Amino acid sequence: MANLGGQDAFVALSHLLNRTGGGADWQAHSPAVERLRRALVDPACAASALDLAVLLRQAMMHEHVRRGATIPPVLEVSHPRFDEFAAWDRVGLRSATASEERLVTLQAWKPAWLADAVDGVENYAASETTRREFNMTGCEGDPLLSAVGRTSYRSRGQRAAVRAALSTPAGGSLVVALPTGEGKSMIFQLIQTVGFVDSNQADSRGVTLVIVPTVALGVNHEQEAVEVCRLSRPLAFQGGNDIQNGIIVEQIADGTQGLCFASPEAACGSLRDSLRRAAEAGLLRAMVIDEAHLVDQWGTGFRTEFQELSGLRRELLAAAPTGQAPRTIMLSATLTDSSLETLRSLFGTESNFESIAAVGLRPEPDYWIAPSTNEENRTTQILEALHHAPRPAVLYVTEVAAANAWFRRLTTAGFRRVRKLHGKTSRSEREEIVGQWRDGTLDIVVGTSAFGLGIDYAHARSVIHACVPETLDRFYQEVGRGGRDGKAALSLIVPTAKDIKIAERINTQQVISIDRGYHRWEAMFARKASFGDGRFAVRIDGRPGTDERDIDMFGDANTDWNLRTVALMARAGILRLLGTPYPRIQKEGDWLEIEIIDDHHLDMALWQDRVEPVRQVGWLAAKRNLDLMREYLRDARCPATILEELYGGDRVGRACSRCSRCRTDENCRLSTVPVGEPRGSWTIPLEPLVADLLDRDLRLLVSYDPGALARNSSRRLGETLQRLQKARLAKLITLGPQPFDMDRVLKFAEKTAFFVSNLSSLALSRLPRGPEFVMVGDRQILEPQNLVPRPDNPRIFLAPIDQPAPDGRRLKDVFGGRTLTLDEFNARVAQ
Repeated sequence: MANLGGQDAFVALSHLLNRTGGGADWQAHSPAVERLRRALVDPACAASALDLAVLLRQAMMHEHVRRGATIPPVLEVSHPRFDEFAAWDRVGLRSATASEERLVTLQAWKPAWLADAVDGVENYAASETTRREFNMTGCEGDPLLSAVGRTSYRSRGQRAAVRAALSTPAGGSLVVALPTGEGKSMIFQLIQTVGFVDSNQADSRGVTLVIVPTVALGVNHEQEAVEVCRLSRPLAFQGGNDIQNGIIVEQIADGTQGLCFASPEAACGSLRDSLRRAAEAGLLRAMVIDEAHLVDQWGTGFRTEFQELSGLRRELLAAAPTGQAPRTIMLSATLTDSSLETLRSLFGTESNFESIAAVGLRPEPDYWIAPSTNEENRTTQILEALHHAPRPAVLYVTEVAAANAWFRRLTTAGFRRVRKLHGKTSRSEREEIVGQWRDGTLDIVVGTSAFGLGIDYAHARSVIHACVPETLDRFYQEVGRGGRDGKAALSLIVPTAKDIKIAERINTQQVISIDRGYHRWEAMFARKASFGDGRFAVRIDGRPGTDERDIDMFGDANTDWNLRTVALMARAGILRLLGTPYPRIQKEGDWLEIEIIDDHHLDMALWQDRVEPVRQVGWLAAKRNLDLMREYLRDARCPATILEELYGGDRVGRACSRCSRCRTDENCRLSTVPVGEPRGSWTIPLEPLVADLLDRDLRLLVSYDPGALARNSSRRLGETLQRLQKARLAKLITLGPQPFDMDRVLKFAEKTAFFVSNLSSLALSRLPRGPEFVMVGDRQILEPQNLVPRPDNPRIFLAPIDQPAPDGRRLKDVFGGRTLTLDEFNARVAQ
């Protein structure tokens, strides 16, 4: 099948449309042209004439911009799929008949309700202009990437994140912030396929638990893991699928599950016993929390199991053998100060806790903000937009009823490749929708905030909001569903006054008041079970009291309020959440084990002093987040500056995308502040094997004669490095060309956590701290600082015997530390 681009693809499309050529023997590079071709050729795509007309407009707009936006293209359209279609004007196309031929001409979309639509609204997004490059020079991969079918990293940030994650020590916690589209899922795929730097598993078994906020995201990750990691289903734990869930439970318990994707409710409930058994056997590799910002955003107000995960983690850490405790890896595209501090308070109080961020603002969105209007006008405007906006598109709403209403409107209008997904969508339907979205056979998804979390369909071109999100953070996360291929995407929001009130209601975080929280805690603690050493179990489904406010409190809502109470106390440092008691308490009820940190926990003065400030911090952070959303809607500032204020200008790279200011004046564009490659914070300790090789200043020089290397020297060096990797020396730097067969040397590194950098200078290294192996090529220049002893970076140098020192003398003669020949070195390591 021919792969066509540019003019060739558009000519082939024109032949398909006028029936002078087929569409089965070619495909287009442009997603716009290819989407229309597939919809015309494949009857399973089930596109209506209206769906096809919008796709035709998108393909024509793409070609129009490609030609320089001078003369709009004209196409003869005689394909039978358009025979009954008459509403050309509604989709911004003009149809005219000439010599019995239907000629279709592209019209600009310049709605009066968008003030700066001088040149059209969707032109930029339809152009597929590249705004972000992936897999660029400087993103060279480690050999371990072959385990997931890759050869390079998508970005330097992804490389730093992978290396930091795989260097996490047993029991440690790491927060990773990477922009949407840069491949956070690779981290847990590599955890499962190659393990950690200091992994000590006795066999190939192991479980990596990935906490996902939605079933749809779990299904998406499962599909990708099957393809990339060559694992077998089932991998996603889903309510209502008892047979598959039973298999997962058994395989977790015996350590053969591999990856498992589950909700926090499932992890803290149905999977808890099997996770504990895996941890006790040292077979639970990691607990990964995907979309970790939700621990703060959702775990405080509802779905408190997100914060109960900290108790589950402590339970699993305590159950694991020494040196084999599971790691905790938390992944997010963006993290506010509030979110990071919540994660620190819940997952970093008694063990190693670090964070790494390589977050840059998204350059892809073309931001359009409509003036606030009423519901009737909004409906008309969004229907108009969806008759013009590039596909695929997401229409975001806040409430389930709104999703249902919009789905009815769109299907009534004649759209067929449209689905809706919200909190009440069934499991089977979610799977079907996610599959269709991934396959590119859906043009529109109407969704609440649950849709799209982590679902990586690269070519989404439009994100439209028929609502006002309760935070700017949520809005930005949802805008990030578009343009994940690095190409321009449309963001349009059409607000109403009612939306603001709904956003305010949701934003008012349901953090329990001090009086009510204290009252609930007092009642829970009065019915405690004592384990000694400050550890207790409290019944979290118990009624809070017997007065008129509490007599009717029971069920899930009551349990949720009780969990909010203890989660708030944990964040205030009054107690620790330890998870479900083990062995189980043989009494009725749902019990939670806690450890008291402050003996004055029943003193109201302590609550006012310690708990109230935590409440205030959460409330103020949420309020500020909504205030920034309001400021965005005023359209008086560049979105980049508002987003920098939200996420911290000193922590994110700036990329000016496109908004009302720079659309009218290119000189208003802000300068780009690039994202660097952060260095992982973990320092890998020295194992006895490596320590014995080094002298007191933590250096070693190994020399060899390049002209006298044995035929098996590459194989022997590879075996030596493999032994050193097992002793936690997991970093290799090559300076210049090497006389060794490096493919053979590094064959072992394709299946283990071992990092390789090819550099021109050691000063450019961004490898994690810890011992490293430096291969110096013939006549490479070393600087004096390269040879200075470094406690956080012990170094073994491998260099030709005549390698010059910085002062010109032979390095071997002036090194000042321990020296060995290559044969001696291989023999010492082999012992």
